[in-house]
Amino acid sequence: MKKISEVHFERMNMMCRMFESNSKNDKLYLPEYEISKEINEMIKLTDNPTQSDFHIIEELIKNIDKTEHHNGSQWYDYKIHLNALLGENGFKSSII
Repeated sequence: MKKISEVHFERMNMMCRMFESNSKNDKLYLPEYEISKEINEMIKLTDNPTQSDFHIIEELIKNIDKTEHHNGSQWYDYKIHLNALLGENGFKSSII
């Protein structure tokens, strides 16, 4: 998948690591860690994304927002970064 920059994607990975670390003390971070890890892997491993790939990512975000999770500013920042990356790949998302 096309990345805006390596720095941008590294920030997304850093947020994922922060969710993981925080989940050890607060279970509400666990869904954010699991979803961000899955999405980051998709981004890393998908060379030629399809509309289906984008919709899967969008549904992962929408589904976590239906569950109890920390939902703090770092999660919002992750979604901003993801939304920008999806836009860079020509997909107009509704995750923000």
